[in-house]
Amino acid sequence: MLSNQFGDLVGPNVSNEAENFFQTDRDIELQQKRAAKQADTEAQQAGEPIQLPSKILSFVLVEANPLAALQSPAEKDEDEIGNQADYAYVAESGHVARKVNLKTGKVAKIFKGHTGPVTSVSILYNKSGVDEFIVTGSWDKTLRKWDVKTKETIQTYTGHSDFIKRVIATPAHIYSASSDSTICKWDTTTGETLLVFKGHGRAVEDIVISPDGKTLLSASSDTTINKWNAETGELLATWKEHLTSVYWLAVDWYEGVVWSASADKTVRRWDLETGESDTSLTHPDFCKCVQPVGGALVATGSRDETVRIWDVAREKCVNTFNGHFGEISAMHVRGTTLWTASLDGTIRRWSLLDTPPAIAEVTSAKTPAIENPKPADEKPAATGHSGLTEEEERELAELMSDED
Repeated sequence: MLSNQFGDLVGPNVSNEAENFFQTDRDIELQQKRAAKQADTEAQQAGEPIQLPSKILSFVLVEANPLAALQSPAEKDEDEIGNQADYAYVAESGHVARKVNLKTGKVAKIFKGHTGPVTSVSILYNKSGVDEFIVTGSWDKTLRKWDVKTKETIQTYTGHSDFIKRVIATPAHIYSASSDSTICKWDTTTGETLLVFKGHGRAVEDIVISPDGKTLLSASSDTTINKWNAETGELLATWKEHLTSVYWLAVDWYEGVVWSASADKTVRRWDLETGESDTSLTHPDFCKCVQPVGGALVATGSRDETVRIWDVAREKCVNTFNGHFGEISAMHVRGTTLWTASLDGTIRRWSLLDTPPAIAEVTSAKTPAIENPKPADEKPAATGHSGLTEEEERELAELMSDED
């Protein structure tokens, strides 16, 4: 095989087998890994999968409602069974969003109207703590606000010139990140564009807003993380440590810690105030999402279809969860359960009790720790003729595979 200092980012695998022509070593290895999992019945059922019809691009858990016991029968949704916290909203490549019961696996509601894959979903709660509205973003370049009970679109927000990658909804404002390299701040009620944040050179992949609504963080395929004044749109700082696209941000606002996941195969920890990165966890493939689990552990999801739990202090993987048959697209933690979603169309749950900080040594002895691989000697991927980075073109091709 031809030597390649940039791993699978450049050049095809050289093989004498026809079915392997124009495939990278990673592609062939992934096919073999999937075949092994498909032959393993136990692996197929790992994480108690909830199967949905199309690729899951993101999801959000519905928060528990402390006032639920005070609701009148008229206030309760007849389509729902059980507690509000039993549900999640899911954004799918099949142009829809769904409300799914995580206990039964049944779909309670389907929201139809977008003309492209739905990439992101966010929840708006009313004063009673009920998930009254959701906001979705799509490849069709629009955002939609939906009435949860009626499943009808009550507001459409237009203004972006390319795919919507992430939406965040608050009672007063909605924030949207787009492949057009901008972030928009909208009036939730009127749909008016209040601010346009400009500072990234490529697609904005993720955004997070502080609880007080004053600080916005954004991650981009231009390799940077930007810190903004959310009220004025002023760019406060730019963090530059990643080598290529940054896909995901997770913030502990109380502790002042930011985690980022990147296509450079690392997850990094940053100081929110100084922008200094003090920890880097290296993976064998692109990192797609990250979620801190308390202060001692962090969960990561990768393109190699694996969920990993890391001991932050030792910078070592202490457990892995295998079961997904596609890259991990999103993850969230609730209590002692880690919920993950994948392009395989499933949501799976994993118990974090397997790797509590107090027994990290025991866990790593039971499940051999994966030594932190040597950092990849990579540079940001070159830009193709389409204006996308190579990893963006790969992502587009992957998502388009079920749009035919």
